[in-house]
Amino acid sequence: MKMKKLLAAVLACLLVLSCTACGGTAETKTIASPDDFDGAKVSVQTATTAHDSLQEMVDNGSTVEILPYEKITQCFDDLELGRCDAVYVDSVVAAYYLTGDDSNVQSVWTSDEGEPMGICIKKGNTELLAAVEAAVDTLYANGKIGEIAKTHFGDNVTEGVRNVTEAPVIDTENLKTVKEGKLLVGFEAGYPPMEYTDDTGLNYIGFDVDLAKEIAALFGLEIEFVNTAWDGIFAGLDKDQYDMIISGVSITPDRQEAYEMTEPYISNKLVIVTKKPE
Repeated sequence: MKMKKLLAAVLACLLVLSCTACGGTAETKTIASPDDFDGAKVSVQTATTAHDSLQEMVDNGSTVEILPYEKITQCFDDLELGRCDAVYVDSVVAAYYLTGDDSNVQSVWTSDEGEPMGICIKKGNTELLAAVEAAVDTLYANGKIGEIAKTHFGDNVTEGVRNVTEAPVIDTENLKTVKEGKLLVGFEAGYPPMEYTDDTGLNYIGFDVDLAKEIAALFGLEIEFVNTAWDGIFAGLDKDQYDMIISGVSITPDRQEAYEMTEPYISNKLVIVTKKPE
């Protein structure tokens, strides 16, 4: 009897260790700000400013364990399954997961300063850059971009980003695109609420999707989306696979040097998302 009890105890112990290794029952660390990242497991989408921020922390001696994923949806899957302590993510994306009475996640920290996002165009294509800037200004002047923001964020997060009182003239006379009569837009359709697919998996939806459609309409062009993995999205622009990237691209000095970047069309902050206490 004692041997059976001992074997049972050993098996139970192995089961607990197995579950912990899978991440299903691992005890999570309480996090209230990036200062609490030491010793924590933090999921993040690769090649984002959040990822760069975490890597900088590691380079400066932090013991945070970075769990990088190609898609942001994988990060939130990690959080749901208890495989990480937090997700480090853009506020515009966090809003998608925080809405609804059935949401079991919470925002515990938001950065003080906003991070501007712009539309990315191949270096040297200044005609397209000027036309896009005028189109975005037009959407600010007529209030359309605010309507789109309320649809996808529940709030007009574009307020104060651009102060435009009159729609400018959009010069499309010398506008050249990759495909005649079409505006090709590169994006990653796995970044809700910016760009993702509906429940059928057949239709692209999101803030950037609606924005791109409005720009194409102002140009008198048909819209075509090119779904591309984030880690290869800039290479696709370099190879003329699309005319521009509208995919929540943060404006950074390196990107401004390598590409034509518009002025911000939306402002974003970094957010830490954790599971709500049970």
